[in-house]
Parts: sequence; C-alpha cells; structure tokens
Amino acid sequence: MYFSVPLAGLAMLLVVSSPVLADDQRELAQCKFVGGISKADLNIAACDRALKDPKLSGPGRAAAFSDRCGWRWAQKNPDRALSDCNEAIRINPGLAAAYVNRGNVYLSKADSDRAFADFNEAIRLDPKSGWAYSARGSLYKNRGDFDHAMADLSESIRLEPTYAIAYFFRSELYKSKGDFDHAMADLNESIRLDPNYAMAYLKRGSVSYVMGNSPAALADFNKAIQLDPDDATVYFNRGVAYFVVGGRVADAEADFRKASKLDPKDPYSALWQYLAEQRNNVPGHLTEAAKQLDMTTWPAPVIRQFLGELSSAQTLAAADDNDPKTKLGQTCEANFYGGEFALLKKNRPEALRLLGVAARDCPRGFIESTAAIAETIAQQ
Repeated sequence: MYFSVPLAGLAMLLVVSSPVLADDQRELAQCKFVGGISKADLNIAACDRALKDPKLSGPGRAAAFSDRCGWRWAQKNPDRALSDCNEAIRINPGLAAAYVNRGNVYLSKADSDRAFADFNEAIRLDPKSGWAYSARGSLYKNRGDFDHAMADLSESIRLEPTYAIAYFFRSELYKSKGDFDHAMADLNESIRLDPNYAMAYLKRGSVSYVMGNSPAALADFNKAIQLDPDDATVYFNRGVAYFVVGGRVADAEADFRKASKLDPKDPYSALWQYLAEQRNNVPGHLTEAAKQLDMTTWPAPVIRQFLGELSSAQTLAAADDNDPKTKLGQTCEANFYGGEFALLKKNRPEALRLLGVAARDCPRGFIESTAAIAETIAQQ
C-alpha cells in the first residue's frame, strides 16, 4: 500500500480569476477565490453582494461567478459550483480561470474527460497560466501518463515558481519513480512556500519514512495532524511509523484507532489496529471492523486470513491479477501480512521467510517495504 493522501487534497488548485475593473472593488477582492475553505462562507457572501450590484461590469460578473464556483467547489458543492462556472463562461468565454475552476468541478464529479478539455482550453486561452498547467499535470499524473505530467508540472513551476502545490504534485511523480531525493527537494520547497500545507507535511513524512529517517517522519506527521486534526490518513501513517520504526506500539494502536474512527471503511487502518492490539495483548476488534468494510475487493483476502477464513497460500493466490503492477503490489501485501500473521501464530521461521520476501520484492514506495525490513531486523 502506498502512503495515503486524501484525493480531495490532491485535486486542490489555487485559482485566481483575472483582475477586473468593477464599481465595488472591495466585494470583488473578498470574493476572489484563493483556495482553502476556512472562510468560504464569508467569501461566497461577498460574491453574492458583488453579483447583486447592478453596476457590475460583464467581465466583473464573469469573474465573480468563476470565483464563487471555486468557493463552492472547495465546499464540495459541485452542482452549484458547476452552474456558476457555466455562467462565468457564458458571460466571458475567454476567462481562463473559469475553465480551470470548472475542470476541478468536473474532476470532483469523476468526469476526467471534460476536466481535461477544460484544462486544455484554459492553457489555449492563457499559455502563461501556471495554474492551468498544474491542473492538467495533476490529471495526467492521475491517469498514469507521467511523462506529460512531469512536463506540465515543470512548466507550471517555471511560469509560477511560488506555486506550492505544483511542487507537491511533482514530488509525487519523483516518488513514483523511486527518486526520493528529488521528491524530498520538491516537498521542502512546497512547505517553504506554504508552511501551513498539511498534505505536504504528510507526504514529506512518508518520504522520510521510506528513506529510514523516523524522527523526521514523525515530526512531519505531528505537524500535519496539528494543521488538520481530522484527517484519518495522517493518523494512519503516523501509526505505521510508530509501529515499525519508532517502536511505540501503544501510540501506534491509539493512532490506528483514531484513523478507524474517522474512516471506518478503511481496511488498512483496521488491519494495522488489529496488529497493534495483538502486539499489546489487548482484545482485537477486526471482526467488528470487518462488518463495515468492503469484503469483495483487495485487501479483503488478507483480512479473511486474519479472521481464520483463508490460509496464507489462499491469500497469496488471491493476490494474482492480470495487471502486473497490481499483482506486484498485492503480492507484496500478501507476503508482508502473511509474515505478520505467522508472527501472531508463533511461527517465527515462516514469519522470517515471508517478511524477507516482502523486504526483497515490495516496491520501495509501499509502507510494507520499510515495515518488512524493520520487522525482519527486529526478529533476527
């Protein structure tokens, strides 16, 4: 399993509509979409007031609709956001920011084709828009087209060198290539530009974890939780670091319990909570947790093994897949969790064998890779 990053956060693009002349500059200035959500209601109210002004010019109205679209998208209200962006584009078909905002809305509605078309149009209208290149680069990345993603994100950074999220997205590409040094450099720059960017701390912590720097990983996870205390993925990732790197299993159990409470449908939080509970000699909650999980997809076979319903060999067989990349990841997990299961059953030779296979074969970016190495060392 790769370190988790919230999908909504990965889509976040700070888009600002082009400056316009209007009768009420104060309302338009507050209406302007600059990302985030903490003051979305106040900013939407400013957009409403600006749009009620009969003296507001056509370009001003288009910008206000585009900005309100952005705020409504940030509030996860895609239908109302889409209506606003459509109106902005109707009034001013040449407003590039409206296409970027609408592209983000389409992404939130799982319509990547329309999002891609909007990002292309934004770049056609404004070839110097770093935001548009970053948006399209992120979409390329999510589609697995890493070469085009790298080109777009690098162009975004060239055009807008102070755009923190472009460095964040590019760090993901470097990490996927196993280039952790460049990934770390981009994350350092992203955090320098935006010291309150919680997801960047989460990702930098995950890279530090993979590189074996546990103090740095835990420091970044702590900072991410300070900035966003309701993100289940951060608690999960910190729990893994506590469990396999920090040697603080009680703290790990508390983090996995918190992650499961925030996201009861996450199978990995349930699995790791069970591992921590067993290592702490406290009653496990996997049977109860499984009632809320999707037991028809991976890693359900792993959970069934821990529940006594499948053997290690059956779990490994279930890891097979026609996609070589998927098969590699699922086989990695089958071996790692099989090794942990063998440890629980006091079968140390089998545990060392399976953990050794996982340590050797797991993709380095998987949390199970570093965990397998640490567990193998601890058991020798």
